Amino acid sequence: MATPSDRLKEDMQRVLHNLHAELDRVELLAAALGAFSAPVPDYEPTFHHRERGHALDRHELRGPRGR
Repeated sequence: MATPSDRLKEDMQRVLHNLHAELDRVELLAAALGAFSAPVPDYEPTFHHRERGHALDRHELRGPRGR
């Protein structure tokens, strides 16, 4: 049979384990909040849609690196 001291130790270990799990969760949520509160960076696509029938010039066919 467990002594009161043993039961207290087990309770403290369980509480500390739960506390660590909750702190991990808080850390994860804080990181997510920080990431989602940052503004979305500007985006400029490298590909631009052309109207059908638009003929591409030779420099447009080579691509951005001039190949």
